[in-house]
Amino acid sequence: MDLRALIFIPALVLAALCAFAFVLFAAHYYLTVLEGTAAGAKEIAWADEPITDNFWKPFYLAGLLCLWLGPAYVIGRALATNTQLAWVGFAVPVLVTWLLYPVSQLSSLSASSVWTPLSAQVFARLAQRPGTALSFFALTLPVFALGGLAFRWAFLTADEWPLLFAGAPLLALALLLYARLLGRLAFALLFTRDLFKRKKKKKPKAEAKPAPRDPEPAPRPADLPPITTPLDGELVGYNVLMTDDPPAAKKRVRAEVADDDVPPPAPPPAPPRRTAKSDHPLDRARAWTDEDEDATPYEMKPSEAPKPEEPRPSELLKPSAEEMALLDRSDAPKQPKRVWGGELFAFLGQPSTISALVILSTITALAGAAVRVARQFNPATGGEWV
Repeated sequence: MDLRALIFIPALVLAALCAFAFVLFAAHYYLTVLEGTAAGAKEIAWADEPITDNFWKPFYLAGLLCLWLGPAYVIGRALATNTQLAWVGFAVPVLVTWLLYPVSQLSSLSASSVWTPLSAQVFARLAQRPGTALSFFALTLPVFALGGLAFRWAFLTADEWPLLFAGAPLLALALLLYARLLGRLAFALLFTRDLFKRKKKKKPKAEAKPAPRDPEPAPRPADLPPITTPLDGELVGYNVLMTDDPPAAKKRVRAEVADDDVPPPAPPPAPPRRTAKSDHPLDRARAWTDEDEDATPYEMKPSEAPKPEEPRPSELLKPSAEEMALLDRSDAPKQPKRVWGGELFAFLGQPSTISALVILSTITALAGAAVRVARQFNPATGGEWV
């Protein structure tokens, strides 16, 4: 009785779960190192994010990989069949991915959307820094070889458990090193010119309009000679006849002699003044009338007096050091003197990087162990187990 299926099915499910956890964590760590290095950071800022926020990252990287890996795999299989060389079917996809995958990744980083797999300006920027590009491919070739060897030891070998525990940490290390080198290349290309950038056309300057003229002042009425009256004395008036008005017909005025014996009318009596009902200085200077019989003068209470404005402390008026740093942009990334130096590997000594390597190596070892158990108890290999 063959009971290997009782072990094969749980091992296969465990291998699938561990493999998905591996690609989930690997994609998150890879993009964290890549984006941090591309921004010019010497140390990687490892942020604690929920695992659900990283669900899209494996599919994003798989799309960029399959863009070149899919056609390269088909071509490699065809060449291996024609040449009767099995290693050609493995070498062609690896070489195509090694040469063309960085172009897709750089296009995704520089485009307006991360889902843009190819951009012409990446080729233009690489052409401006040919030495940096060739150095990148020279440095990533051994990293690619290390990653391929570690993947083979972890997942493609059977009954060799020491290779599993050696390949798991090497695969995690190769993944982070490749992300670091690719991010450094992206940072170096940041200081090149974009040859496909369109220049904005300047709008034609509008012709200067003449300044509006001030309206002509209206004609001012002329003064008339004064008239002497017996009651009001000398009166002065203005001639309201404008130049635009038609001249009115003049009537002859007949003068009459006033009677000097008639006394002038007496002026109307002034209203009686009332004494102030309060000792307030404003009340004593006020003339009270009949309407103010029941009125009470308004007095300002001490609580209603305006409070003097308190002086602000000088610390609030002076900008802080963080605000001044944002203003002068002293923390802006500067062009590196050496693109490839020993500082690239300094991030491996960070505690967070070591923790990421340990987590990724553990998940890789679990996935590799589950694959080995499933391969050992696979009923399709034939044989009886009682």
